[in-house]
Amino acid sequence: MPPRDDRAKTSWWERLKGRDARHEPQPDTSPPPRSRSDNQVRDGSNERQDQYWRPIIDPMRVISGIAAARWVIVLTTIIGGVLGVLVALSTPKEYYASTELLFDPRNLQLVERELTRDGLPSDATLALIENQVSIIRSGTVLNQVVDRLALDEDPEFNGQGSGGLLTTILGRAAGSTASSEAERKALAVSNLAEKLSVGRSARTFIIYIGATTQDPDKSVDVATTVAEVYMETAGNMQAQTADRATNEITDRLGELQTELAAAEQAVADFKAQNDIIDVQGRLISEDEILKLNDQLSTARARTAELNARVSTARELGVEDVLGGALPEQVASPVMTELLSQYTALKQQADRASIRLGPRHPDNQAIQAELAGVRDAIARELRRVAASMQVELKRAVELEQDLAARLARLKVQKGDLETDQVKLRELEREAGARRSVYEAFLLRARETGEQRDLNTSNVSVISPAYAPLLSEPPTRKTIAIAGALLGFLAGVALGALWGAWTSLRDNMRGQPAGAPVYSSDHDNPPPRGRERYAEDRARDREVSGYPYGQETYAAAPRADYGTHGQYQYDRDERTAYHDAGEQVDEQVHQLREELRALRMEMDMLAAKRAAYR
Repeated sequence: MPPRDDRAKTSWWERLKGRDARHEPQPDTSPPPRSRSDNQVRDGSNERQDQYWRPIIDPMRVISGIAAARWVIVLTTIIGGVLGVLVALSTPKEYYASTELLFDPRNLQLVERELTRDGLPSDATLALIENQVSIIRSGTVLNQVVDRLALDEDPEFNGQGSGGLLTTILGRAAGSTASSEAERKALAVSNLAEKLSVGRSARTFIIYIGATTQDPDKSVDVATTVAEVYMETAGNMQAQTADRATNEITDRLGELQTELAAAEQAVADFKAQNDIIDVQGRLISEDEILKLNDQLSTARARTAELNARVSTARELGVEDVLGGALPEQVASPVMTELLSQYTALKQQADRASIRLGPRHPDNQAIQAELAGVRDAIARELRRVAASMQVELKRAVELEQDLAARLARLKVQKGDLETDQVKLRELEREAGARRSVYEAFLLRARETGEQRDLNTSNVSVISPAYAPLLSEPPTRKTIAIAGALLGFLAGVALGALWGAWTSLRDNMRGQPAGAPVYSSDHDNPPPRGRERYAEDRARDREVSGYPYGQETYAAAPRADYGTHGQYQYDRDERTAYHDAGEQVDEQVHQLREELRALRMEMDMLAAKRAAYR
């Protein structure tokens, strides 16, 4: 259909009224003859006036537009198929290779008896797994992979290679061609991130690392290198953490050592000021008291023993000794020898008195020897008693001396009690600082040794293998998709044409299926070309103006009454115009009612707000 003229924006009835006002002849009052068919047509027109509502876009017109555009659909389908084949032929094949890692959140305990903990953390486990996925996709890992595999020199990654027709067009449009080395490396890292797929299997600790490239071996190299670099990076991160902890602890050790030295010096100064001397953490005065107490106890026991021995020696006589009542305390080697001599002489004297008689000189000589030995025993007994008395005197003096010294130390210890309270406080402070310093020193040594240990519990459970088949979509799929898209494009064009046609007719105020009267009358009505030619000839005879000019509507309407069909067309136009005015009045009335309802709602809301 031809494009709508700007004059169509004004109602054709208004234009017709304007023309009639300029040329108003006297109408013929005689009614035109009407046939039965004219009455039936007028009745159908009245029925259509009642049914004034219709959809904005008629679905049947849309379907008709699609049917009318069948050759367009065929053409777009062929074009889409050809483009799909071209894209498929220019798109390189891509291969996918992946490796799988098992990440155990329980780190290895290399310095403990058990390598891993028994239980798993419950709250942060998933976060730890997601952290590892983020580390794998981080710029640190990707930059190392690019450097290790020299991907910045690979045309597939540095943007200088052919990635297919569509990729080439988009790349040129975006201007992504890298010139400098830094730009090539940045582009290689970006392309590696796009070709790399990292994720975690559901409800497991398994992380998969996949790479998609145009070469199967390259995909394997990329996936394997990413896994290796990730494991090295994880170990380096732990080493850096241990190194940082060691440095922090070492820096703190200097301060702790200074504080400990100051605390110990305060203890030493306090002891020197108060003459407090200790050995192995104990005061000398306390040790002396303990020793003197032990010595005093021993001296008292010795004095008691000597008193008993002296008493025994004083009460003991010569006859008691000769009778065999010699106590062990009194016995001495001299006394034992004298008793042996006395026993031997006593036996000789007894034999001589029996054999020689009491007056015999030999018997008297033996008796004289017995008397001498007896006197020697008495003298030895007195000597032993005297020596015991001397020992007793010494023991008593020693006991008294020890008791005096112990008493003096006890007095000194009482005087030091006040100073010891302050001393113990200083010693506790020094002990606490010493414990902290020793703990930091031990921890610094431990972290320093753990710096070279890799405790991350990550292992490769499935290495990457070279794939045998390329990744979808295949070239056949791309070609079919292109043809399908072309078909859909043709259908869409036909539907848009039908929708536009239906919308244009509605904007002109004509129902679907009614005769279409354009402003220039280029399209004939559906009554047929012959009838249309007759109407044009009749219009020329009546008005004297060519059909389609601005003065066409100003022709005398009285002369038209002799033509029944033309009068029917005029009446039908008038009926449609009246129906439009009725619709406008109803719409205006509905708007007034809505406006009144809105005012009532606003008043009700204001009353509620006032009550609050």
